[in-house]
Formats: sequence, C-alpha cells, structure tokens
Amino acid sequence: MAMKLQFPNFKNHAYGEQMNSGPLTQKKTPVIQLHEVALSENQANQRKNQSSRMNPDTSAPKKSGGEMVKKLFDAIVYYTNQNNFSKAEQIRGALIQKFPSSVQEIVRSGEIIEQRKTAAINPEKIRPWADLFDQFTPSEAAAFYFALKEFVVKPNQPVFQQGNCDNRLYFIRTGQLKVKYFNYDLRKNMGLAIVQGGDIVGIETFFTLTNHTTSLVAVEEAKILYLEKSAYQRLVTDYHGIESRLFHYCEPKQIQYHQKLPENPGRRAHQRYKTEMAATIWRIDQNGRPEGKLGGGQIVDISAGGLGYRVKNLKIGEAACLHNSRIQIDTSYMKYGFSYELKKVGTVVSLKFDPFGECSVHVQFDEPMDEDRVMEIAQHADVIAFI
Repeated sequence: MAMKLQFPNFKNHAYGEQMNSGPLTQKKTPVIQLHEVALSENQANQRKNQSSRMNPDTSAPKKSGGEMVKKLFDAIVYYTNQNNFSKAEQIRGALIQKFPSSVQEIVRSGEIIEQRKTAAINPEKIRPWADLFDQFTPSEAAAFYFALKEFVVKPNQPVFQQGNCDNRLYFIRTGQLKVKYFNYDLRKNMGLAIVQGGDIVGIETFFTLTNHTTSLVAVEEAKILYLEKSAYQRLVTDYHGIESRLFHYCEPKQIQYHQKLPENPGRRAHQRYKTEMAATIWRIDQNGRPEGKLGGGQIVDISAGGLGYRVKNLKIGEAACLHNSRIQIDTSYMKYGFSYELKKVGTVVSLKFDPFGECSVHVQFDEPMDEDRVMEIAQHADVIAFI
C-alpha cells in the first residue's frame, strides 16, 4: 500500500503570511518617487523655518527699553523714600550707564534723591558747624552730611593714638576729650589740650599724609562724627568745591584748643638742625636692600632720629605709596676739603604738599645717629650729592 505524504499547510500560518506578503510579492516603487518625496520634505522644512523667522515665539517676551527704564526709576524712588541713598544712587548709576538717552528719568531721579537728602538732614546734628554747611551748595551740603559717620566713645577710650594713621577727620558733637602726647625727654604722657563739642580733630593727618603726633582719649562719654578719607575723595570727585571750602574752614581750627600749647612740648625725641644736602632716595625691599631709585631730593633738616627732605613734582598717588614705606637716603657732606658719605635707612612717617609743586617728606631712621655726627653735618653746609 502506497503511503501518501502530507505537508503542513502554510497558507494560514503566520510564517506563511509573512512569506506571502514579503518583498517577492510586492510591487517595486519607482526610484524617482523617492526623490520626489525627499524633495517635498525639504521644501516643507524650509517653509517652516521661514515661517518661524517671520513669526517668532512670543510666549516669553523680553522687556523693552522703556519698561526697564521705568523699573529702574521706580526702584530709585523706592530706595530714596527708604532713605537708602547709597542703593538709590547705585541704581541711578546703572540707569545712566545702560540708558544714557533717558535724560528725563536721569535728571528727575537725581532731583528726587537730592530733595529727599535735604529733607532728611537733622539740623541739630550739624549745628556746631552750621557756618561750614552754609558755605556749601544744597547738593554739596547733602552729600557731605551723608558722608559723615557717627560713633560713641566711653571714658578713657582712645579715639586714635600717637604714631598711628587712620585717615579720618573728627567732628566732636558732645563730651570732652583729652589731646596728649608722649614726652620722650620725660618719658611720660603729657596733656596737651581739651577738646569738646564743636571742635575738629585730626586736621593735620587728614589733609597730609602723616601719622598722628598726639593721642585723643575720651574724658567722658562723647559723640563723634567722622569723615573717612576714602569718602572724602569720592566727594571731591563729584563736588569739586568741597575740597577748598573744607580745608580753609579747618585750617584755622587746627590750633584752637582750650588749653595753650607749652612752649617746648618735647614731642620730638631729638633736636633737629637745619641743613642743605642733595640726596638720592632708594626704595628698600623686605631684606633691607635697595630695589629701585625714587629720584633725588634736598635734605633740609636732620636729627639723630631722622631727617626731612623736599622733592618736586611728586604726584599724590606716588606720595600715598611712599607713606609708611622704607627708604634709603644716600648723601655726602664736605669737611675740611674731604667728602664724607652718609647712608641711612628709615621709614617715611609723613608727607605734606607745599606751594610751587614741592612736597616735604619726613623720615624716621631705623637706627639713630650719633649726636656728634649730626652736629658735625649741621656745621658743614657745603655738601654734594652721593649718587
């Protein structure tokens, strides 16, 4: 009997369906149609990009210049009403920098700040120096008033000490304070004067680059206003008239103490002698070696503890860098036809600008000279520079 072979029926099988629907049974699509489809997609993307450029997304729009100006102006008004003038002026500076063409807002905000400052001035606080404020314009008076800071000192508390440099000008509101100095001859502190409400202290050190030659100590609780040198420099940059008015007001008050100065207060440890010697000045590094030539100068007085010399055409910035720095002075003097060299290292303790472009520089020696050598130098004025 013959056996009949049977094969599985693929017609209804999944694999069979895949085979029947495979690529062998599909019609081929012409290649040109693929290119046409790709080209149409590129064209669609180009049209989409053009549309996005013509109609940008405005869901989060940026603020216009006018809106930013208004926002800054409103902030200036807000902080001005809070008497936070430094913040208001800071924002006004940003307004000027970013929107310089907004002249109306810039001018108006300045007027608002000035008016509010003037209204916030406490007349009782500045009554002792009313004649000074009368010399200022309203803008200058307001700026000067708000540049002042205030603090309270207790009895026996020092405000500043001899030999220090704090770059402050002190206006005594209330209380009494003692000005004293250390007498090197007697080796003890000596009372020099009593200052009280209305007095101004620290004039010499404020307007020149110098350390305090006296100390100021509270006798009783006192209220003091003070002006920082940095704040003063900002003031005179914006208000040029303040500089001369303040200096001329303070200058005669420098010696108006309630106690007469002694004829010989002994504030110097050594006797000074007048002399005329040309010198070369060097800056000293940390190891005590000359590191750069500062130029020439004319020594005008000398003592065992230091000397003073004059220099021309010294800029204010250069003087500030020179103050409290260590220098070496090289000079020589003639004695009986022979030249004697002199080299001394010391610290610049004060500088003072004089008329005709000159500056007086005072130097304290690291090691004092022999008194006989000083007198010998003073007796021989015919000297030459040692370079």
